[in-house]
Amino acid sequence: MRDISTQLELLGLDETIRQAEAMTSSAAERKRVRQRIETMHEVLSAIPDGEDLGFQHAGLCQTFLPHSKPKSNTDIWKRRSGDFTLSVSPGAVRGEWVGVPYGAKARLILIHLQTEGIKSRTVHLGDNLSAFLRSLGLARTGGERGTISMVRQQTTRLLRCKFTMEWEGLSKGRRGVGIQDIPISNKQMLWTGDRDDWSATLELTTEFHEHLKEHAVPLDKRGIAHLAGNSLGLDLYALLAYRLPQLRQSTHIRWASLKAQIGAEYKDPYDLAKRVRAALVDVFVAYPHAKVEATTTGLTLRPSEPSVPAKPRINGFRLIENG
Repeated sequence: MRDISTQLELLGLDETIRQAEAMTSSAAERKRVRQRIETMHEVLSAIPDGEDLGFQHAGLCQTFLPHSKPKSNTDIWKRRSGDFTLSVSPGAVRGEWVGVPYGAKARLILIHLQTEGIKSRTVHLGDNLSAFLRSLGLARTGGERGTISMVRQQTTRLLRCKFTMEWEGLSKGRRGVGIQDIPISNKQMLWTGDRDDWSATLELTTEFHEHLKEHAVPLDKRGIAHLAGNSLGLDLYALLAYRLPQLRQSTHIRWASLKAQIGAEYKDPYDLAKRVRAALVDVFVAYPHAKVEATTTGLTLRPSEPSVPAKPRINGFRLIENG
């Protein structure tokens, strides 16, 4: 197998790297440019195999968790996309509210649970906490803001919360709302204390497992790894991976509508627009085939090749059609 330098040279990307690096002012920026181009090359040059496939429920590709910590641990989080509404209700541990999950780590954990959940209702999170962190692409770090503390906290928030999915539509000639409450898991054994030798397992609820099997959207783990520290980037990638392959013609999402789906924490739609434009640089690395334009009024989406080539069934489960 050729090394990455030779492959980049054959594709003409080595010159692209040199030009991009020449335009940046710091070593850190030059390193980031090279990383972006090399990741894009990897995504473009090899179809993801089973180990590179991740999955996310279609509803969670349209509406998203908070990006930052909510002010209250008792608040219900609600997002809306067209006729679909997602509400996330916090749960409790030892009689105390733990709040809804938030941030990039919660998204990585949720994608991991769904990816493993496609295989089995019983999900093993690793022989120890360090192994679980490695599976998420995270280094083991201590302290209040370290990965150990944050992953434990976000895992607890995810497994104790309840997702409520609502669909508005016509049934038998009358307009109504379909509502389904879906906890992820009602049985788990997780790590406690500072020890690293505890294994952790959980059992997905029948409702979540069956819903996931019917509405799983394939994602490329290499793209997810590139966006691992960027919660807005992860949301945009999931949204585009779900929407773009299904389009038959261009569509436009206004900034105010996108804010209702993805960005309630931003002070106004144009603050979100600024942040989306910045995040799209890395989203296009994760999803090079995405045809998206950020305009003054919103995002224009055009029919695109899927992020993951369409496969009708994986492990016997139907996936959301890509194209």
